Amino acid sequence: MSTTSFTKLISLMAYDAALTERTDDYYLRVKTMPQTIDLHAVARETALRLGKNEDEVYTLLNAAEEVKCDALSSGYIVSTPTALMQPGASGTVLRADLSQAPDRDKVKVYASLSMGPRLRQSMNECQLEIFTQPAVVGPLLNGAQAQTRSANGTTTRAPQPGKNIGLTGRNIKLAGTDPTVGVTFTSVDTPSKKVFVPMEDVTVNEPKRLIFVLPAEVTDGLWNVSVTTQYSSGGGTVKAPRTYQMDTPLGVGSAYQQPEGEGGGGSQGGGQGGDGGLDENPLG
Repeated sequence: MSTTSFTKLISLMAYDAALTERTDDYYLRVKTMPQTIDLHAVARETALRLGKNEDEVYTLLNAAEEVKCDALSSGYIVSTPTALMQPGASGTVLRADLSQAPDRDKVKVYASLSMGPRLRQSMNECQLEIFTQPAVVGPLLNGAQAQTRSANGTTTRAPQPGKNIGLTGRNIKLAGTDPTVGVTFTSVDTPSKKVFVPMEDVTVNEPKRLIFVLPAEVTDGLWNVSVTTQYSSGGGTVKAPRTYQMDTPLGVGSAYQQPEGEGGGGSQGGGQGGDGGLDENPLG
């Protein structure tokens, strides 16, 4: 990577807002880059810019991340040029629970993040370009949500291996005979690590939702989620399988982040739409 990799240009994909009364309005989604910038990539770029040793820069950046984590888990608000991070909690307890150690199954703590001043300025100053797309016919993978609820019946747990998970979108029903048809989880930290869920292991297989047991191999961490199917909007199948990847990696286990402003969890990754609304991620 070099400094020329960052163009300060965001491409916006325009899609027909088919659910509104107007015929000339569109909604926009950011066309994200295929590469995820992790801490190693940040250290590499920083070292190039400063003329420093990459390993030393990585060590410093990683230590800074640990400091922020320690501060947040100690109840501090952390304010950096990139993000404002605040600790938060959710859950309900009974009066009898107040004199006991908190039950971590009932009480969840998390950190919420919002843009810091430097990031806000950078986003405001970046250039924008808009591409118009034709009507979407392929799969639209919108988001993922744990399907197991906590004892109080209101709080959605973080996705956990061995527990049910649901994917939402449009035209994501698994269909066809191609061996690639199914759901694939790819580790963000180790892209060579992939876990495949075949069609026969999906218990609820519908155009707008898939529900299945998250494989044990999908361990704590961030995972890119993709769906491959030959299903067509008319109910038949197409010859070539089509794949769509969720824009935002899925946090599993301890990597799950409580959605900001929500006390009881919710969908994570790739948008907030529920059943084919305007927040779905179209196939670019």
